[in-house]
Amino acid sequence: MRLAIAIAVVGVLCAAPALPAQTITAYKTGERTTGQTKQCYYDGLGSEYTRTVSSIELCPLSIQVTSRRSEPSPGPSPAPRSTFTAYKTGEETTGSTKQCYYEGLGSRYTRTVQSYQLCPLSISIER
Repeated sequence: MRLAIAIAVVGVLCAAPALPAQTITAYKTGERTTGQTKQCYYDGLGSEYTRTVSSIELCPLSIQVTSRRSEPSPGPSPAPRSTFTAYKTGEETTGSTKQCYYEGLGSRYTRTVQSYQLCPLSISIER
C-alpha cells in the first residue's frame, strides 16, 4: 500500500507542469538622455530593468516585465555589493553629447551627458 502511494505521488510530481514566467510591474527610478535616445531605468522586486525610447518621449512611470527572479540555489549567498567614487579625468564633446571620463581604483569609466551639461566631478560606481 505504501509503495502504491509513493508511486502515485512521484507520478503526480513528475506530471506537474513547469512554472510559467511571472509578469511583474517595475517602477521608474530614473532616466538618462543621450543623443536621440533616452534610457528609462526601472526596479521590479529588486531587479533593474531598462527601456530605451526616443529622446522626445516620456518614460512610462511603470512597465510590465518578466521577472528575473529564480528559485534560490543552494550554496553560498552572493557577496554584498560595495560602492566607490571615481573622479573626473577629462571630457570630450562629440555632436550633441559629451563623454565624461573618470578613474577609480585603477579602472576607467565613461558617462555620457548632453553637450551643454556639466560633467559631474565624481561618480559612484557599484561593484
